[in-house]
Amino acid sequence: MTARSSESANDRLFCWEQVSRTNRLFRVSRVFAPAQCAERLLPLYALFSVVELIGSASSDVEVAISKLGWWRNECLHQNRTSSQHPLVKELNRTGAAEVLPGKSLVQLFSGVEDRLSAIAPADMGALKDTCMELFRPQLELELAVTESPLTASDFRPELLARNGLLQLLRESARHKEQGGYWWIPLKSLARHGVSREEIRNDPGSPGVTHLMAELLKEAVSWGRDPDGSFINRLKDYAPARHIFAISGLSARKLSRLAATAPDQFQAELVRLGPPDLFTAWKHARRLA
Repeated sequence: MTARSSESANDRLFCWEQVSRTNRLFRVSRVFAPAQCAERLLPLYALFSVVELIGSASSDVEVAISKLGWWRNECLHQNRTSSQHPLVKELNRTGAAEVLPGKSLVQLFSGVEDRLSAIAPADMGALKDTCMELFRPQLELELAVTESPLTASDFRPELLARNGLLQLLRESARHKEQGGYWWIPLKSLARHGVSREEIRNDPGSPGVTHLMAELLKEAVSWGRDPDGSFINRLKDYAPARHIFAISGLSARKLSRLAATAPDQFQAELVRLGPPDLFTAWKHARRLA
């Protein structure tokens, strides 16, 4: 193995380790991406993982904003080619960096910053909107690096909402500070007589259990079909196969969480098994 190929292997290993810190579903879903897309998706999802952790793993807002600033600068077009960070190097090596839409990249970073001081949504409708806006730039970036003929508007809003909600759940499950579960609707808290502090400190209480079960049951019903309505009229939808695979996995994970006690959310979020592989295959094959 040459020094260059060894370095690339180490960069890919870094990306895999980064993704595994937040979204283990990607280990299954990536199997169903066309080969030419799968290579680019790894560093992209590693980038998603980086920004997700910045928003949830730091208890100091100023530190989080500083980290976001560093990544914004590192991902600027004029700085990417000289970057020595393994994630950015993989974006460059795979060609993903050349097709990243700047506007979506800006929205990815600004969305994290906005969530650091976000106002809680009033109800489930507002939460759904929040989840959609969280996931939209990620969807746009994936469509770009896989050179898909689709746009985000081709997808049902429910697909965006479910993926966004699952990320919020991941962030809050690891966020033990005051900002955890900021996104729980105010009306839901009032109806169940539960505070955010109780959700963080006593997730096994009856009130928290009933609140989360109700919330997740409604979220699961956000459009039962995680796919788009355009499938039969597309000529080339193979690049979207991964999106449908991971969205099917996200829908299944939300259903599992709806039947899980909140104090066991973290364990469920990292659990993978043969049924996940079947779920990803079932959704990906619709685009075969």
